[in-house]
Amino acid sequence: MVSELVTLPHPMRLIRRDPQRFGVSPEQMERLRREIMEVYPPQLQQRVQAAWSLERSIRRAVLDQGQDSAAVAEQLDELMRLKRETADIRIEGLNRFRTLLEPEQYRAVMTASAEASGAR
Repeated sequence: MVSELVTLPHPMRLIRRDPQRFGVSPEQMERLRREIMEVYPPQLQQRVQAAWSLERSIRRAVLDQGQDSAAVAEQLDELMRLKRETADIRIEGLNRFRTLLEPEQYRAVMTASAEASGAR
């Protein structure tokens, strides 16, 4: 797993598990599926895979080959670019998520997400 540039909640996990808990209607679930799940995960997955591969390569270069930070500078720059793009996509997705739920629903999901992750 690739560490995130900034830790953000993953609210769909909670909603998919128990939509009734948050009062999410079938229509809202369909919009969330269509406007969030079909759009953002594919964009994220390719970047996370690339970042994971880069992290492994950097780790091998440093730990197995004894390279210094200058030797892996380009890879580090690329890793940070990928992590930034991932964060941008996640932020865009969360903002879109906010528009699909009522304010009370959004607050409840974010509170539950924070509690589930221990990041109050």
